[in-house]
Amino acid sequence: MPLRLALAAILRLTRKARGLSQEQLATAVEARHLHNLEHAKSSVTLDTLEGIAKRLDVDVLALLAMASSYERQQSTADFLSFLSHEIQKLEKLGVMANLPSEFQDGDLRTGKAGKRPVPAEKIQAVLAYKAKGFTQKQTCSELGMAASTVNKIWHSDAGDESSPRSTHPN
Repeated sequence: MPLRLALAAILRLTRKARGLSQEQLATAVEARHLHNLEHAKSSVTLDTLEGIAKRLDVDVLALLAMASSYERQQSTADFLSFLSHEIQKLEKLGVMANLPSEFQDGDLRTGKAGKRPVPAEKIQAVLAYKAKGFTQKQTCSELGMAASTVNKIWHSDAGDESSPRSTHPN
């Protein structure tokens, strides 16, 4: 069962338990949109779900957790145990430790679009061959790396600390 179906039922049941009509909940979202959400005819954005949860006086994560628990056919206790393990996986990946670095003055930092950054091991390997006096072509051959990657590292600020840093705005 898609999570959207379970969430639709959770939203409908919570709204009814609070004694609210779809129109009364319209301060959080339009009644027609709420109808579509409660009948799983449309998906919800996180912002919209936060607004609905606030109006229902329930934490947004409680709505999602209950829906996910039902979708997985797990008891609440089993789901919370599963969720705890999932959070531990994220912590082991360093997500929690690195999370503060993603924000600046309370705003999410923007990142450059495009390709993933070159792994540190590759950078170190290229720089080691450069320091030994190898050419870029020899380095590509020895490391089995693309010429464009070697060239990028070779001419980056990391590749030559004495090279002038770019002064043009990004």
